Parts: sequence; structure tokens; C-alpha cells
Amino acid sequence: MSARIVPLSYEGQAINFNADGWINATVAAARFDKVPNEWLRLGSTEEYIEKLASRMIESNTGKSRITLVTTHRGNTANSGTWLHQKLAVKFARWLSVDFEIWCDEQIDALVRGDQTKWQQARQQSAVGYRGLCDALAIAYEESGKTPQRHHFINEAKLINQVITGQFAGRNRDELSAHELVLVTLIEIRDVLLIGQGKDFAARKASLLRYVQSLTAKHLRSVAV
Repeated sequence: MSARIVPLSYEGQAINFNADGWINATVAAARFDKVPNEWLRLGSTEEYIEKLASRMIESNTGKSRITLVTTHRGNTANSGTWLHQKLAVKFARWLSVDFEIWCDEQIDALVRGDQTKWQQARQQSAVGYRGLCDALAIAYEESGKTPQRHHFINEAKLINQVITGQFAGRNRDELSAHELVLVTLIEIRDVLLIGQGKDFAARKASLLRYVQSLTAKHLRSVAV
């Protein structure tokens, strides 16, 4: 199962999918005051999973086992019971027909279209971070100092802080394409600020203003 979580809004509530179309059944069921185990214990569900797994094994030569249901413990975005995309819509039907239709649309978009868009954004963010590290290294070397690993880590945390308010790392594989584009834009601006000789505090202040301007432009474009 892919690690990248994709939260999508259903009637104002986030329902977590991943890039492969798996759904967090625990989160989805809670929206309807139910739990996944109620559905998983049904005789018709058990039969469906058994036959589906058998068919998938037949079509995937060399595989002796297919995972369609997995559970992650803890208190993270991954926590809960996750269902394979081939179970997700059937499960959604048990919750609500409207929800079933919505899930079908979201999974189709994730699997068919958004994956390519995300991959492109992820590659761009990787290039952006590489450029940021290079700019930071040059700035330190020109000032007669040797850049240390924590300098690059802190700069990445700065990028995250101006976006989220938290001076902490983030797993970019779990960000959406939109979030990755935002990160890349801020990295590019940070490279320019480093080139101008701005210190850490000045870069932070400038990047915060930049994020505010980007947010305002985005809200205006949505309102049009």
C-alpha cells in the first residue's frame, strides 16, 4: 500500500485515500456512525474477498497471496483499517449510495489522472530542494564557513514553518500535488533570498509574506 495519504473532502469532512485508491475505512465508516468490522464480518463480504483474492492471484502470476485489507495502529494519518480500491466502492455502498458514487469518482481520478500530476510535482519539489541546498552551501562557503547537515535540515523546516506554522519536517511523499507545488515555489523564493545575503530571520519574514500573497491569489482564483 502506498504511504502517501490523500485527504479528500466529502460533505465537509476529510476522507483519507492513498495514491493507489485504497480508502481508510475507519475514517469513512465513522462518518456514518459505523465501524469497518461490521461490514467485514458479513458472510457476503467474506465470500467476496475470498473470491476476489483468488481471481487476483490467478491474474498475477507468481503471487501466492493478495492483501486487500490492512490495519495500522497508532495515532497518525495511516491509522485505521484500509481497504483495497477493489473493495472500497463495495464498502462505500454499504454506507450510502451517494457515498458510493462519490468514492467511485475519487478513486478513478486518483488512479487514472492525479498520479501523474503528483509524480511531476514530487520531482519538481526534489529539484527545488536540491537547488536550495546548493544555494545554502555556496552562501556558507563564501562566508568562510563549512555548511553542516543541520543547516539544510533547518532550512527545510523553515519552508514547512511558513506554510504550516510548525518548525518541523514533513514527509513529502504524503503531500498532495498542490502542497508540493507550494513547497517548490517557496524554495525558489528562498534561493533568491539566500543569494541576496538575507539572514535566517529576514528570510522567514519575507517567505511568510510570500505565502500570504500566494494564498490570497489562490482564494481570488477560486472565487472567480
